[in-house]
Amino acid sequence: MKYTNDEDYSLSIAVWLCAEFYDHNRHPGKLHMSATGLLKPIRQIVLAQRVAAKEDVETVRDIKADIPSRLGTAIHAGIERAWIHRYKEAMTRLGYPQRVIDKVRINPSKEALKENPDIIPVYIEQRFTKELDDFIIDGEADFIGQGVLEDFKSTGVYGYMKGNNDDAYIKQGSIYRWLNPEVITADFMRIQMIFTDWSKLDSIIKKKAGYPATRIVTKKLELMSMEETENYIKQRIREIKTNMNAPEENLPMCTPEELWQDKTVYKFFSNPKNTRSQGNFDTYAEAHNKMMKAGKGIVKEVHGKVKRCNWCDGFELCTQKDVYLANGSLEPK
Repeated sequence: MKYTNDEDYSLSIAVWLCAEFYDHNRHPGKLHMSATGLLKPIRQIVLAQRVAAKEDVETVRDIKADIPSRLGTAIHAGIERAWIHRYKEAMTRLGYPQRVIDKVRINPSKEALKENPDIIPVYIEQRFTKELDDFIIDGEADFIGQGVLEDFKSTGVYGYMKGNNDDAYIKQGSIYRWLNPEVITADFMRIQMIFTDWSKLDSIIKKKAGYPATRIVTKKLELMSMEETENYIKQRIREIKTNMNAPEENLPMCTPEELWQDKTVYKFFSNPKNTRSQGNFDTYAEAHNKMMKAGKGIVKEVHGKVKRCNWCDGFELCTQKDVYLANGSLEPK
């Protein structure tokens, strides 16, 4: 991976954005998928592996693209540090009785739990692994308290209001429980939404539209059953194996949902020279009907913006993204 620094960030920031702590080769010689990796589009999974195996393909990425990821990592690291090194003092300040604080154990062993059933177990950044159909599946859970999985998400308010990621959160959390049901015992999870663009003023003005009242919101989501989860994992493994050696042009196309693509809009202009439309419509038929009633004008198709392609490790080998670059729905890297 080659990094560029188009914004000319200082070295202090550039090193932070370029630093990589993730171990991509935890299971050498084995087919490996993470819980989050299983949720990616099949085309992305397959092409990313081909890019990694192809020595003459150099992946170029600008460091500004990793700002959201690094901020998320920093939040995770801060929470982990607080729980491992300062949870007793923090719980005291929050008013918890000493008898409760004394029962808390961070990442306790099975033996410790057997010896002392009064322990309140708290697991931080624990990685779980399981083998299924020749694949190693693993995942690192953010936080587990008394059997309840919690995931910390630094995100924008708009994504929270739309709820577009709930299905992915549920599948990811369900896979974590499938990996270690002895530790994750609850049939629901909590998503801790930490907003990066929250506004106090908007929380008042847009309250009726569902704008969050606080900077951090807890969302409770029901998990899939263990059977549903294993069937889903098996299905994804079958899809990966089926397409592993397929020609690029035969790989399943990423869907608009998988591409995080905005809806295509059909705009009616009563005067082609106008820069502001006189109506935006979800379908061409609706826009055309508007034009016919007006007796003049034109309809312009504005393709929904595609966001995921520039985050895809299979970008260089993918021809689907070329279509979006050509029609303007994808901004060049």
